[in-house]
Amino acid sequence: MVAQPSIERDVLDRLDRASVGYYITGSEALSVWAEPRQTLDIDIVTDLPASRYESVIRPAFEDAYLVNDLIVVEGRGFGSVIHRTEVRKADLIMRREDPWGRSAFERRRRIDDPVLGSAWFISPEDLLLAKVTWSDGGASERQLRDSASIVRIQSELDWGYIERYAGVLGIRELVEQIRGDR
Repeated sequence: MVAQPSIERDVLDRLDRASVGYYITGSEALSVWAEPRQTLDIDIVTDLPASRYESVIRPAFEDAYLVNDLIVVEGRGFGSVIHRTEVRKADLIMRREDPWGRSAFERRRRIDDPVLGSAWFISPEDLLLAKVTWSDGGASERQLRDSASIVRIQSELDWGYIERYAGVLGIRELVEQIRGDR
């Protein structure tokens, strides 16, 4: 009997077939760059403009997934697909259109993951920046712990890059605090 691909791998394959660039972020990326933390979904940043979500994502997924309507917040789209028979979800986040969003996409890395196979992942530097940004000014201890884990485990981070975008993103003090706490 041939093993079926995981739901997560199926989502990535469907994005590839639809010619949608992506990278994995969130807890799945954390398991590559730091101490793993399990959640029930996979977070994927795509290079798909919000205006093309309906015309690309619905046809690529609707046969096996419930496709949630795109929510646009401050010009950025957030959608998701939920498998129809498994309790698995993929959050699809439309890439930021600012310099950091473009840079993070250019810096993504192809990793041969033991579970997902060959897939694009956010770089450890950009994951650190994303986690600190998601910490809501430091209110989320989980995001700060994840960030500290990246700093502790990744000894060769590009601190010039991190400091440049931490300033742009308005999170310089939190990044300095996390860097000092290692």
